[in-house]
Amino acid sequence: MKPALLSFCFLIFTSTAFAQAPPDTDIFVFDMKEKKGKITLSNGKNVTNRSGYDNQPVFFNNDYIMFSSHIDGQNDIMILDLYDDKLTNLTNTKESEYSPFPVPGYGSFATIRVEADNTQRLWMFQMNGKKEPQVVFEDLAPVGYFAWNTDNDVLMFVLGRPATLVLANANEVDDKIITKNIGRTIKLIPGTKDFAFERREENGDNIIYRLDASTKTFDAVIKKPEGGSDWVISQEGTYITSSGTKLWMYNPKNDKTWKELTDLGDQGKKGITRMAINAKNKRLAVVINN
Repeated sequence: MKPALLSFCFLIFTSTAFAQAPPDTDIFVFDMKEKKGKITLSNGKNVTNRSGYDNQPVFFNNDYIMFSSHIDGQNDIMILDLYDDKLTNLTNTKESEYSPFPVPGYGSFATIRVEADNTQRLWMFQMNGKKEPQVVFEDLAPVGYFAWNTDNDVLMFVLGRPATLVLANANEVDDKIITKNIGRTIKLIPGTKDFAFERREENGDNIIYRLDASTKTFDAVIKKPEGGSDWVISQEGTYITSSGTKLWMYNPKNDKTWKELTDLGDQGKKGITRMAINAKNKRLAVVINN
């Protein structure tokens, strides 16, 4: 089907949500080791450490972390050099940008931009800022979350009632609705062109699925733990999620169910949400509510 702008009522719903004051969150980065699907964490550090919203982390070139930050009433995309502790504003626009994701092979990143009329679309920015940003899918909105593979396939959470999972290609004009009633976490599976997403079933279970980008078919991976939040996938294929103050891990090759990774205790008692792992599988970023 051709991309179609969703109804105006969904845009109102979305823009209202973004207009609310964002939560007070910080990004913590842990050193990570993994062997045969078993993970250990150490040396957790608060790398944002300020009052306000710092969220939606993603690693860039292993030692940099990109994230969305609320500054002076709107959101910009920041990048932090973890070695030099140098912070740079990559967008610095009057619009708000969310959910950054490095575009493979292009020296650029994609982000959700809330435009002047509150339309939410996917935009591409050059890392060096020398070219003007461009909208990726002209008529596809409102987009909430997404992931991008090396074939320029983009899997997107498109807001609506219900929210739908849409697969499109940045070089083509068509898109395909994969399924509906999805959760906000969408990930590129490391070392592949396939994606993972979650869907809420009729019985209330939240199931993580693997989507084959070529066949557009998907299979269940595992049910999320009770109260499970966002999740991420390691370079060895291990899924990590949070529930309460604990982090949990599951490796499809080695495990039958989720296993406790660590308990963050008081540090995580207000909520643990989004996560990211760097390409070297050496660092885990975790968003924690203050």
